[in-house]
Amino acid sequence: MATTTPPRPGPAAEQDTRVDTARPVDRAGRGPVRSRRRRRKSGTRALTLVLALALAGTLGYAVPAYAGVSGDEGTPSLPARPAVAAPGVSGLAPTDAIRPAGRRLAASVPSGTGITLGEPKTGPAPRMATDAQDDPPTCVPYISRQVTLNGTALARVDYLAEIVCNFYLAGAGQAYLIERSGGARYDGAVIAAAAPFAFSSSYYGYSIGAVLIDGRIYDGGRQLEIGFDLALQTLDGTPWGGCFALPAGQRYLSPCYGLGTSTLSVSLGSGVFSTGLPAHNPAAFIRDIPAIDLLTFHVGGQSDPTSTARQNIVDAAAGLPASTSDFSHVGRTSVNLDLDMLRGMLSLHLLDGFTFRVTAIAGSRHGANSRHYVGKAFDVDTINGTRVTTANPFNQAFKDACRAYGATEVLGPGDDADHATHVHCAWPR
Repeated sequence: MATTTPPRPGPAAEQDTRVDTARPVDRAGRGPVRSRRRRRKSGTRALTLVLALALAGTLGYAVPAYAGVSGDEGTPSLPARPAVAAPGVSGLAPTDAIRPAGRRLAASVPSGTGITLGEPKTGPAPRMATDAQDDPPTCVPYISRQVTLNGTALARVDYLAEIVCNFYLAGAGQAYLIERSGGARYDGAVIAAAAPFAFSSSYYGYSIGAVLIDGRIYDGGRQLEIGFDLALQTLDGTPWGGCFALPAGQRYLSPCYGLGTSTLSVSLGSGVFSTGLPAHNPAAFIRDIPAIDLLTFHVGGQSDPTSTARQNIVDAAAGLPASTSDFSHVGRTSVNLDLDMLRGMLSLHLLDGFTFRVTAIAGSRHGANSRHYVGKAFDVDTINGTRVTTANPFNQAFKDACRAYGATEVLGPGDDADHATHVHCAWPR
């Protein structure tokens, strides 16, 4: 088992990562907004924070998490990030290795770093959390992760997002994982979301989560990004001034909404990182799983070793097209095996626990317009060690599982005479 643990970002005083824009720009784009250094004062009033669990869309590169206003006092609310139900991605309890040991302390921050307040309004100044009286009131996010590989098939990702400020305020936040593997089905979508946090008069909060990614079934998970939605509100009405450089390679996924007001919302990202999982190749796993028996001959007795079920999978695992049989309706052709079909075949064993024997995929002879000939169907003549007949008690469960994994043409004993001794599962053209 290999573990990749990137260095965890230190206190804000140790960070000096900058963006191209050295000065913040207001929401209307009229120019820089100046921050002012404030002295520590006490006696602020606390506001109650309401976290609204409203549905939100999946995150792209610049879709913001809007902070709303709820209640008579105008407290901020933050829509929760729902995650898609991606096959092969399951939630876990975060490891203690990444969980914060205690509250991260506010510290002096370099000029031009983090999210800062603007010109004060009439009234008390923000109550500072430290004695750094010469520092501007600032909030700095920190996003960290730990990736653990189990062989070449499984990747565990623990992720943590923290916000630390040097003054007291109200806030809410949520960390989540964004799929960034180009070409993956859920590319750009949120595939996991951690529990959100909320505070009404503090300067620190964190959201932590963990997932297990099964690279045999899930076609993504190779490139990910940790997202962090934030809603921040000052307790005294002081407006937010600007969003400066972020530490440790983090970036803004949305503009800072609410500059010039007391409530700010923004979506941040960790930057894209690799989990170390190899390229998605379900055929390679099918090839090497003994519980999925791949026939090395044709049930009709014809001699054509290049188009047997095993050779079809061996070719697909090597990145090659599979062959149809020279004695079939279409003759010798080359076809790419359907990825959804291959994932379904894997899932029948990995998720449902079936053992089975595959007699044909693209090869052998079938109906003239069969989906076998385009690499979208497979036949099974043995399920859980029992030959497929009307007496096999596993027929219906196997057929139902095929449908659950996307097959739209599922036939077996009792459906017609042609399928009295095998189950046929085919995916859409």
